Amino acid sequence: MAVGEEEVRHIALLARLHVTDQETEPLQRHLNDILEHFERLKGLDLVNVDPFAREDLDATPWREDVACSWEGREEALSEAPVRDGDFFRVPRILEGNDE
Repeated sequence: MAVGEEEVRHIALLARLHVTDQETEPLQRHLNDILEHFERLKGLDLVNVDPFAREDLDATPWREDVACSWEGREEALSEAPVRDGDFFRVPRILEGNDE
């Protein structure tokens, strides 16, 4: 499946990115390169590979999970199409109860 100009423009619209005519072709090539890479990955023989095996757990640098303020918060929230206080307001995508 190749990504065409219309798909690039649709992806940009979904991501709320402004893409110029000059940027469309390089983005199209880049996205097609990514898809080509995934096609190559599909050809790997992974039958005897444990998908949950991790050898790097001891090498992972852990840090304390501490909430802290961020000076760019207001700027990021100002970019939201719809804002509700300190939150981004987004359309509902799941059905269910309103609890």
